[in-house]
Amino acid sequence: MISRISPKSKCIRKFSQILIRSWISENNTKYQRNFRSFEIPGKTNHIYFNSIVIKDIQAIFFDFDGTIADTEEIHFKSFNRVLEKFGLEISWQEYLEKYLAYTDQEFFKKISEEKKIEIDINEACKLKQEYTREDLKHAKPLPGVIEAIKYFKKKYPLCIVSGALKEEIEFILKNFGILDMFEEIVSGDDYDEGKPSPKPFEIAIEKMKKLGYKINNELCVAFEDSGYGIISAKKTGLLAVGITTFYSQEKLKESGADIVINSLIGPEEIEEKIKSLLKTRILEGDKVLLVSHKKNKTFLITADKKNDIHTHLGIIKGIQVVGNYYGRKILSSKGEAFYLLEPTLEDRIKKIERKSAIIYSKDSSIMIFLSGISSGSRVIETGCGSGGMTLALAHFIKPTGKVFVYEIRDDFIELTKRNLEKNNLLEYVEFKKRDIYKEEFDERDIDAVFIDLPEPWHCIRAAWKSLKPSGVLISVSPTVNQTEIFCELLRANGFILVDTFEVLLRRFLSREGKSRPYEDMIGHTAYISIGRKVLDR
Repeated sequence: MISRISPKSKCIRKFSQILIRSWISENNTKYQRNFRSFEIPGKTNHIYFNSIVIKDIQAIFFDFDGTIADTEEIHFKSFNRVLEKFGLEISWQEYLEKYLAYTDQEFFKKISEEKKIEIDINEACKLKQEYTREDLKHAKPLPGVIEAIKYFKKKYPLCIVSGALKEEIEFILKNFGILDMFEEIVSGDDYDEGKPSPKPFEIAIEKMKKLGYKINNELCVAFEDSGYGIISAKKTGLLAVGITTFYSQEKLKESGADIVINSLIGPEEIEEKIKSLLKTRILEGDKVLLVSHKKNKTFLITADKKNDIHTHLGIIKGIQVVGNYYGRKILSSKGEAFYLLEPTLEDRIKKIERKSAIIYSKDSSIMIFLSGISSGSRVIETGCGSGGMTLALAHFIKPTGKVFVYEIRDDFIELTKRNLEKNNLLEYVEFKKRDIYKEEFDERDIDAVFIDLPEPWHCIRAAWKSLKPSGVLISVSPTVNQTEIFCELLRANGFILVDTFEVLLRRFLSREGKSRPYEDMIGHTAYISIGRKVLDR
């Protein structure tokens, strides 16, 4: 409810819009409208916005056999030809369930251990390669592969991560005409421990970094056709796309696949699915609101793999959060369910470090709406306190606007700076230590001035000089006496449309058959006074 000295129905109708706007999540598309890109010669560009990485694909890693080339049956037959010499044979189903992701070395070592027979692993590998080499000449690409590789290559750096031998991979890729599409090929020759170990992808990422690519594991994608491959990719932090070449959608999902597709046909649609999911992925440094399922307790944290969160409802490990997705549910060490939510502006302001009272969102939201500021606006704030209002102003004027804060106390300046930095907003704010009762503002043609001081009328003339014609001056005061003096002096010093508001906010308990208002409510907190600058009085 809004009560005011001279009510205007227009402002009452509009208030609900700004209240909602101040509580919704920060929108990633704002970053995408204004960005700068850094180009590495010969490499795909990586896009950043004011030091915040846009959540977009940085690199794509492909498995080979069963993902790019239809060669698994060739390897299966070659393995069995070698095993015949030992009086052994494995079924196709057994191969899929136990051995598909292994390198040749790992396969024969595993068989030797399981069957308790002595195998010269090096000799067995050489023989298997001989059997395989001739059949690989007839290998075919899987459906949609060539078109997808060419499509993705135009936008992203590509890499092969496979347990196959490098000479086999290069031979087939050359036959397919796509060998030059890949920046790197990591094969079974490059590591001792294959999938599901993270080692293959860790090596691949290091190789890509050495080529000059900026790689954030959580923004990279792996295409895999096996459960072991998906597990390996997930352990490394990659977004895993499972392909149902041999395994069902359910089986790949059980292994942890983020997305499951039937083939690489339709790369545009596949890319859109990946991009959509990446926008909700939690990266190192992201803010996350943990909400307990039963008790609605909330904890605002910064995602960090090395930092576990200790609560009375149990411990949540950092690795449960980083790489996960907003909206998902996780369990604490005590089995308590927590939801991972992207914090809204109000969530962030409620959880800031503080040593003074802050302006409530019910007041700051209408103040921002009445001021008319938006992205690109230049505003002045006096008396920042703990920085609650400063955060709100910086949020709305970014990325091209500026907030000029005038504060006399060093401790408030430092505290507000810390709160802004924690929320990636510090670069939009400039601080000036000054007693504004005695001195004026430096800036001119300012869009709005916000005052939160005990005697705001001392700033009226300075605000008038700094505001652009029709600019808005807004003050927040707890008492009627302060408000009355301020409004009278506004009218006498070049301001019109002088008005005052009080916002009363009451929550409503909605339950089937017994909905009612809550007994308590946030009543009076402040009077909000406003005036518009004019040149001719």
